[in-house]
Order: sequence, then structure tokens, then C-alpha cells
Amino acid sequence: MIEYKCFRCGHELILGGNFMLSEVNDEELSDEDDTMLTNASCPYCGASYEFWDVPDSEKDDYPYWQENNI
Repeated sequence: MIEYKCFRCGHELILGGNFMLSEVNDEELSDEDDTMLTNASCPYCGASYEFWDVPDSEKDDYPYWQENNI
């Protein structure tokens, strides 16, 4: 399992829920434009984070996705 660290204090983050953008946004999205949001928080300093996955429709814009054929 991947361990996420706080950028501010270095403590291990607590991962919250995963949501699809279409679940938290009122607009209609195609499957290709929908993306996942993961939230996390640091129990040590109180920082909070949101991690957005790249929608399928934008993956061609980033070298990581091109190199890994994902």
C-alpha cells in the first residue's frame, strides 16, 4: 500500500473517501471526462488535501500516461 506523507510536517496522512467528480458536481459528465477525487488529512498538523485523478480525455496531455500506456 502506498503511504502518503504530509507536505507540511511529514506525518502519515489519513485517507478519506473516494468520490467521482460527477457525484460532487451538478453538471453531467461523460465517462471519459469523469475523474476521481480522493481526500486526505494530517492528524498531526491538521492540513487537508484533495487528490484529483486525470480524466481519460486529458491523459494524452501528460508524458506519464503516454509512457506507461495507461
